[in-house]
Amino acid sequence: MEEIIYPDYETNKTIYGLACGLAKFFNVKRDCLVNPMEFQGNKLVFIFLDGLGWDLFRRININIVGGEIEQIKTIFPSTTSAVTATLFTAQSPGEHGILGYTMFNKKLGGIINTLRYNYVGESINDTIKQYMPYSQAFPVKPWLYETDKKLLSIVHNNISNTEFTNTFHKDLKRPDKIFLNGYHNSTDMIINLVKALTSDQYDGIFVYYDSPDHLGHSYGYNNEYQEFIIYDTKYVLENLLKIAYKYKDYTFIIFADHGQITVKKTLIWNQDKELIDMLEIPPYGDSRAIWFKARNNIKSYLEEKYNLLVFDKNEIIEKKLLGKVDQYVLNNNMGDYIGIAKDNETKYLYTYRENDPGLNLKGNHSGLTYEEIYVPLIKI
Repeated sequence: MEEIIYPDYETNKTIYGLACGLAKFFNVKRDCLVNPMEFQGNKLVFIFLDGLGWDLFRRININIVGGEIEQIKTIFPSTTSAVTATLFTAQSPGEHGILGYTMFNKKLGGIINTLRYNYVGESINDTIKQYMPYSQAFPVKPWLYETDKKLLSIVHNNISNTEFTNTFHKDLKRPDKIFLNGYHNSTDMIINLVKALTSDQYDGIFVYYDSPDHLGHSYGYNNEYQEFIIYDTKYVLENLLKIAYKYKDYTFIIFADHGQITVKKTLIWNQDKELIDMLEIPPYGDSRAIWFKARNNIKSYLEEKYNLLVFDKNEIIEKKLLGKVDQYVLNNNMGDYIGIAKDNETKYLYTYRENDPGLNLKGNHSGLTYEEIYVPLIKI
């Protein structure tokens, strides 16, 4: 069994501490569990490299001069939607309620994809928006709406106009203060950043780059393709560092949401008819951190048959897996149990169609292993 590494919401060398530091830097008050991470200077660039866990970062072996590098912990579950929500609200997952890639939401009456904001199985994004904005479906409090600073977000065109992105990166009431730009590829992203820095008109610039995560999901990190993933990520990171050294009026923070493990086997929940009969709805969450809403006690069943680390609601709160837990989240979003993969080679899926995309993902995350929990934090 792999060593289990729990998240930490009581020290600031974490993604949660970073989020609280961002809120403080942009003059927004939050009742955080930690002293916020401190940033020097008056202007900040914070760069999110999705999927760049500490393990992959070490393999890149990049030389960083004149900066600080720390190994920090991410939140749990370390899925991108949950980490993004924490970063832009300075709330723990137990407060903002985004607890997985797919998530049961009582208010919406079903299981939804938290990034695509549609019901699971739908092919079109943002189908729920017509019924309820994202910010009303979850108790999120984006600090973007409370800051007096001028901010720019630079994200890939594929997500630049989604309901999820707009919730955390746009404020339609202040279009003269909050800006959002899309880019086509890594070079376009870098040029967008340089143009923004050269204009010197922003107090904060956020950059999101998802290639490490995408490549890891598609090919895995531990095979003949890993050299290409390393090359791609190193190219981007080296250029970002060059920019950071040049534009010294800005403090640069580079970090990630999670690492990945490359799985060897897949267990399909649909095939366990006995378990399905014990559940109120299908399992949801992530492939290595699975939520269950059950008709009776299934803890022993999951532990013995699937070798999962299983906690009920009380244990989740006691172990502070989600940080502070809001009563609304407890009643409306959390399952009765969560099952967490113990090893670093298995993923668990409930499939909605024969060619479910999740079946093809080589790299997976949201568990509590070293590779998934530890991420780099670079300050320049």
